[in-house]
Amino acid sequence: MIRPRRRAFAAALFGLALAVAASAAERRVVVAYPAPAPAAGPLNGYLTTPKGAGPFPAVALIHSCLGLPENRAAFAAMLASWGYVALYVDEFAPRGVTETCSVDFPEGPADAAAALAYLARQPYVDARRLAMIGFSQGGDVALAVAAAPPRGARPHAVAAFYPPCANRQGETLKVPTLILVGEADAVTPAEDCRRFAAAQPQGAAKLEVLAGAGHLFDNPAYAGGRAVLGMHLAYDSAAATRAEEELRRFLDERLSQPRARD
Repeated sequence: MIRPRRRAFAAALFGLALAVAASAAERRVVVAYPAPAPAAGPLNGYLTTPKGAGPFPAVALIHSCLGLPENRAAFAAMLASWGYVALYVDEFAPRGVTETCSVDFPEGPADAAAALAYLARQPYVDARRLAMIGFSQGGDVALAVAAAPPRGARPHAVAAFYPPCANRQGETLKVPTLILVGEADAVTPAEDCRRFAAAQPQGAAKLEVLAGAGHLFDNPAYAGGRAVLGMHLAYDSAAATRAEEELRRFLDERLSQPRARD
């Protein structure tokens, strides 16, 4: 059962680890962590870049309450094959945390801001073409960033996979945002996202409700369905394919041309 932001919700995003595509290379990097949590130290991240010198548009990725997904390399490599630098942030290792499904984790937006700022400083990144993607609990962070974007490294596109939209009711998106949620998702209900999107200014929210899909519909590890932490998780190949198509279209539309920096 998803609870409001004062209590973390149970969610998962981990699965089948796939090889990184030949067109991209993953390497571990360090992301300087800003205030207000200096005690956390530097954040670790996994960086995947397209071939070539760039500068490329770039995407920061924020994981779920279970931490980095095992298939992160495959997803990042897909983004790199589309021409995007991808930075998957590890929020947990520097803090000695293994999961945040049963505790509050307010550090998410600051972590996302640190990742975007790191990307903006790289010579192979076009800082005028930044985006972020969040998954489940990370999707909640994505909506928070879209409602209160950081200065200096402001994203120009945000995507939230199956976010708990009820947590953000009453907030106004200031960055164009794509929300992808399954019609049959009992963890982060689609109806909450319908209400949230309907309350946004025109053009601020693009909602895609995927028929028949549940939570973590894009994770092949849950083919056939499985119960995890009281949730029913099931991979849906058709929904996953459609979500990838919608994501690519959205990112290309928003990041095809440089935009003014904040």
